[in-house]
Amino acid sequence: MADVRVSTGELDASANLAGTLAQEFESPVRTALTATTAASGRLTGWSIAGGLQQLGAGWAAPLAAVRQRIADTSTKLRANAAAHANTEQTVAGTWSKPQEPK
Repeated sequence: MADVRVSTGELDASANLAGTLAQEFESPVRTALTATTAASGRLTGWSIAGGLQQLGAGWAAPLAAVRQRIADTSTKLRANAAAHANTEQTVAGTWSKPQEPK
């Protein structure tokens, strides 16, 4: 059976990457949705205007949900890294205490 090794450093690095992705994802999405709404407003009277408005409205919630899932992943990876570090410290502390003979 293979050993499972958890690197708290790698978990933290992954958490940082996910947090950065969540932040970087927000601006282009906001820009795209704003542009879609603006284009729809400028094309009032054209048949495409309603479709553009629906496109922006339809994608806003799913894209926000994706960004939130990435941010939640970052938070959970950080919590996982902290839990592993705490467990390692607890185990190391237990083994460092002299054992009483039975």
